[in-house]
Amino acid sequence: MKLRVLDGIAYGIFLAVVVGISVSYVRQETGFYSWDYADYQNYAILVAEAFRNSLGEGWEFIQLSLGQQKNALHTLPILPFLWLGENSRIAYSLGLALVYLVPFCLGLGAIAQELPFPHLHHWGRRSRFWFASFLALLIPMTWVPFLRGYPDLGGATLLIWASWLYLCDPRLHRGRSILGLGLLIGLAILFRRHFAYPALSLLLAAALSQGSLDRKRWRPMLGVWLRLAMVGTVALLLMLAIAPDFTQSALTTDFSSRYERWQLPVSVMLERTGLAYGWGLWGLALLGWLLSQGWPSQRWRFVSWASLLSLGILLFHLRYGNVHYTLHLTPWLVLALLALLNELQRRWRWGIVVLGAYLTVNLSLGLGVSVPTPSLGDLFARSYAPLVREDHEVLQRLLGRLQELSQQQQQIALLAASNHLNTSMFNSEQFQQFPDAPPLTLLPVAIFDGEVSPLEMVLKADVVAVATPAQVISLEEEQVVRSRSQTQLEYLSQAFSQNCAIAQDFRRLPESFELGRPQGYAPTEKGITVWLYQRQQPTSARVEAVTREQMSELRPCS
Repeated sequence: MKLRVLDGIAYGIFLAVVVGISVSYVRQETGFYSWDYADYQNYAILVAEAFRNSLGEGWEFIQLSLGQQKNALHTLPILPFLWLGENSRIAYSLGLALVYLVPFCLGLGAIAQELPFPHLHHWGRRSRFWFASFLALLIPMTWVPFLRGYPDLGGATLLIWASWLYLCDPRLHRGRSILGLGLLIGLAILFRRHFAYPALSLLLAAALSQGSLDRKRWRPMLGVWLRLAMVGTVALLLMLAIAPDFTQSALTTDFSSRYERWQLPVSVMLERTGLAYGWGLWGLALLGWLLSQGWPSQRWRFVSWASLLSLGILLFHLRYGNVHYTLHLTPWLVLALLALLNELQRRWRWGIVVLGAYLTVNLSLGLGVSVPTPSLGDLFARSYAPLVREDHEVLQRLLGRLQELSQQQQQIALLAASNHLNTSMFNSEQFQQFPDAPPLTLLPVAIFDGEVSPLEMVLKADVVAVATPAQVISLEEEQVVRSRSQTQLEYLSQAFSQNCAIAQDFRRLPESFELGRPQGYAPTEKGITVWLYQRQQPTSARVEAVTREQMSELRPCS
């Protein structure tokens, strides 16, 4: 496709939309980022500073990260944005948008050119390209993962372009198709490990889309399957060459058991995934899939199989509810909506206008621009509004108090681990606002039930910070785990509030910090109060034993 002036105009509008929404969204945020919402940006800042010191130090950092569960490869393309933007959140998010979001959407445009939409052919390849690219911007979950700080769009982008490469040569007759497909898949898995599942879906979809097996077709089909096996081999060899330790760990670790507490019940996954996009969007996409099933095209069969496999693996096998896993589904939903547009073009052209209006409203609701009416709420996407907190000044004051205690050599245990209040938010804010200050001495309290009890850090603490009501993760929160995974932390928090034996070794300080209500609280419910308890005497062996027994049985303290 030769570039024309209209392509330049369309690309300029496209970039203006991407930059405008990204910057305006992040500028509204006033909260403390925590956990994954902070970790990837902080990781990128460390890499940027390492490269700023010297090229050798930066590459050493990257190489060391390749053996870890989360490597630093995603930071390399966005380093110029961090350097120019002084490591700010806007610079980080804008880097993710321009480096990863833009090729993500353009890749879907390229795929749209290769698919056989019977009633969109008269639009021309160029029009289909830009229409699909802009359509991807109307899906809320195209935006939300990177606006929350996840770099996973990079891995999804690699798989989108791998899908395009396959659709250009479905039989894989060309050697460069096998090589290119294998390299893109291998890089996607290196980028973020969970993309191994959509990569497997892609390869299985390619195999299943070849048609039914019979006497006349078994030889050509066997040839395609062998070439797909070669694609997998290329991907594996690339991973072994770049990150052998990571690859060995990925192949031998039982991640289902390791991350069991993050696996949600299927019913919860269905509800969260449906509301992430809006049930109305799912209904429209399903209609598009159903209306397209009669198309006699191997390329469209590939899309259908890839969609079905990705949806099944996410909902019934992985069952992880955090927003970045929706990137397994977003590309296929965009293509399903294109299939619906194809039918609307033939049956009811005004339906295209209606669809566009729904998607525009759905996007505005998904990004928190407006609020849906309760009666129509489920038809539209859940709101992922900017992280704005009215208690930002109180959080800053609490951070200052924790810093003051740290400078007095006080070890602090924070008994709170919800999205609204947790240790990560203070460590992250300290890292970003005061990089040259001494680190906080916030003890690593175990926030999940397991072999290590949160009591271990309380016994070492000079000061314990306790939130009332107890702050643990609920199924309604964005960064989510299976329910009843934090019973010990919740018990200890309540033990201090109820002045149980373990709390009597401490003195509650007179100062308190009144935080606002978390999102989803009823207007009548009170906010969160944080109290500081200072140790007066060591905890005796008897009190420790009694507390451990009561925690294990979740018995009220006596």
